[in-house]
Amino acid sequence: MEFILKNNIKLIYTKTTSNLTSMSISIDAGACKEKDLLGLAHATEHMVYKGTKKRTEEQINRDLSKIFGFQNAMTNFPYVIYYGTMLNEDFEKGVELFSDIIINPIFSNDGFEEEMNVIMEELREWDEELEQYCEDKLFFNSFEERRIKYPIIGTNEDLEKIKLEDIKQFYKENYLPYKTSIAVVSSLEFEEVKNIVERYFENWSTEYNENDKEKIIYDKTNFGFYKEIKEGINTCKVQIIFPIDSLSYNEIKALRIFNEYFGEGVNSLLFDILRTKNGLVYDILTKISYEKYIKLYKITYSTSKENLNKSMELINSCIDKIERFKEDISDDDILDFIKSMKLKRWFREEQNIILAKELSTYSTMFGDYKIYSEEFNNLEVIDKEYISDVAKKVLNNKSIQIVSN
Repeated sequence: MEFILKNNIKLIYTKTTSNLTSMSISIDAGACKEKDLLGLAHATEHMVYKGTKKRTEEQINRDLSKIFGFQNAMTNFPYVIYYGTMLNEDFEKGVELFSDIIINPIFSNDGFEEEMNVIMEELREWDEELEQYCEDKLFFNSFEERRIKYPIIGTNEDLEKIKLEDIKQFYKENYLPYKTSIAVVSSLEFEEVKNIVERYFENWSTEYNENDKEKIIYDKTNFGFYKEIKEGINTCKVQIIFPIDSLSYNEIKALRIFNEYFGEGVNSLLFDILRTKNGLVYDILTKISYEKYIKLYKITYSTSKENLNKSMELINSCIDKIERFKEDISDDDILDFIKSMKLKRWFREEQNIILAKELSTYSTMFGDYKIYSEEFNNLEVIDKEYISDVAKKVLNNKSIQIVSN
């Protein structure tokens, strides 16, 4: 259920039977809204916690601990989210606290320098995770104009330039009611949820940002093969991306079914060829990243240096075998793939906070939270030929990054 507040905030409500309430507040204020300074969106997310008109940073931290069993915030390319889970009886306290943090930050000089130092330290640790490092290098090498060319957290050069006034301006231009979606998953009745959200969010009134219109460019200027040497690692990390920005919603549905066959889990073609039959990898992962500004199909795995070339040959052979998909896969197999997709999604949604996050962020990215659930509508009518055609279309163009010792 969706309800639009008077100031155009979208409230999305889902009924559950739990004694816990989960809430996710998604704002169209992610890294791709940055103009000149990379990392400004993430820095703004940090700074709203540094104090409000009624709470100090210490009081914010104390209240977060008292109210929420779990809470966090995250900046992505298409959005920033503030989310958490609390007892039903504490829902109003949680809404009041999040509204205070989001609507009333004071952005004082106190703590600004220290917080920027924390972010700089976070950046220094960013590349310690090899998969993240590989993806960052791949995006940097593969794209010319897109914001995802650079890490969400920003660059050292730009972070050193950020001033408090830059954060205030970013907040003013992007933290706006009409760009905000609040998803609540609760056993509380809708009217009670609506009244509480209205009480604390409806008076948030800001002007419409006339400069908010944008044209998204999904460039593929530098797609190719890239290799990077990184000292101190004992393996080779490989990531391959395929653009999916031109796919329709129905084609994305077909790709999700195909992925169950091609790369999802221990029964997939990639796992069977690279792990089961040849022992070249411990695991191989695929992911459909259909988020606004990203829209990529990814393959990621690790292998030894001596097995690198063989693994790449086998990946290419798996792609070549797509021609056999229609012959190898039965209609019953496709129904099993669909069943597996539903099972995994519904299992994840047992955690209400996951469902709240998905509903709020889909609303932010696509303007309609229903797209999330509609991804699974009418899957059974998608036939083998259509799935095969979509797979060939996707796997036709790729960019590859290898990081080795």
